[in-house]
Amino acid sequence: MRRFAVLVTAVTAATAVAVPAQAQSTSTPTAVTLKPPLSGLVDRAEPATGAYAPVVDSFVIRVNWSDLQPQQQAGTDHGGALDTTAIDLAVTAANAAGMHARLRVVGGIHAPDWAKTLGGASPIPWYTSGTLAGTIGAFWTSEYGTAYQNLQDRLAARYDDEPRIRDVVIARCTTEFAEPYIRQTGQLSLNRPGLEAAGYTGAADDQCHRDEIDAHDVWEQTRSYLAFNPYQRINEVTWTGSVDMPYTRQMIDYCRTSLGARCVLGNNSMYPDRPNNYYAMWAYIAGKGGPISYQTATADLVCADQDPCPASTWNQTLELALTYGANAVELPRTKTGYQSWSIADVSPNHGLQHYDDLLEAAAGP
Repeated sequence: MRRFAVLVTAVTAATAVAVPAQAQSTSTPTAVTLKPPLSGLVDRAEPATGAYAPVVDSFVIRVNWSDLQPQQQAGTDHGGALDTTAIDLAVTAANAAGMHARLRVVGGIHAPDWAKTLGGASPIPWYTSGTLAGTIGAFWTSEYGTAYQNLQDRLAARYDDEPRIRDVVIARCTTEFAEPYIRQTGQLSLNRPGLEAAGYTGAADDQCHRDEIDAHDVWEQTRSYLAFNPYQRINEVTWTGSVDMPYTRQMIDYCRTSLGARCVLGNNSMYPDRPNNYYAMWAYIAGKGGPISYQTATADLVCADQDPCPASTWNQTLELALTYGANAVELPRTKTGYQSWSIADVSPNHGLQHYDDLLEAAAGP
């Protein structure tokens, strides 16, 4: 495991967002109270149970866009009524447990079929690791953007004032995961035909990243979480891939400029054995101050296939998150995930309670 330097950052988070008055109104603009950021340790799949529930006391509500909005509204470029059953059940569970949640609506291969054919396009076969993962839509097009904006409009109208949902995930410009800066550039020989036929361009992709952030401006009380990676840029002229770190930094800046304290900066693959460009990105994120949230890499990566997973290995990963400004960290709950780790300290290592306390303190009051 690589060594990492301690980076000290000052975390400043605004607590209110001004809402402009209507042009014809002479009343004083009202202030909308911004929900506190999600903080502490977070189960990335469902509410923690048993002795872990008081410590891992937040969780992710993960819903596929295809399940949430399965039908297109006739005569439009957007979906019809939402089926919020899964979200509502999760909110009920959060209320019962006294927990808070992150809402992650996953697009890409999990977008509805109608969204994948907007503008008369054909679904694009999408390969990862040499295997067909599913199909995606032309996420960079204006038609797809209209559908995503409508989705956010409807979700915000229903859940912006729901206190249990602390943040929502930005995920329009995605392929396989809810990580918009991953393009599986190692698979371009397989993915090029579909992208080329659908009219993909790097310029349109760049605009997509700006527009997906702007689409979340409808969330006035609820923060929006964006998972960054060293950007995997596709050149549609040479059909080659490259890592574009300046663009990653540019979009980190854009998210904070567009949404202010409503933008939660983060990354979904944190563990010590990462290339230097990840460390540079984490440092840039930390330099922006909170709110900052990370997701660990999978338990298999963090534990390097060790079973049981040594506590010292998890310690290194969570120390890394704290070093780079985190106020929340998503944990996996697989066999070698957090439920195999001690809650209390076991010398010479720390338990989960130690890190939950530090992360919540980093989030502030």
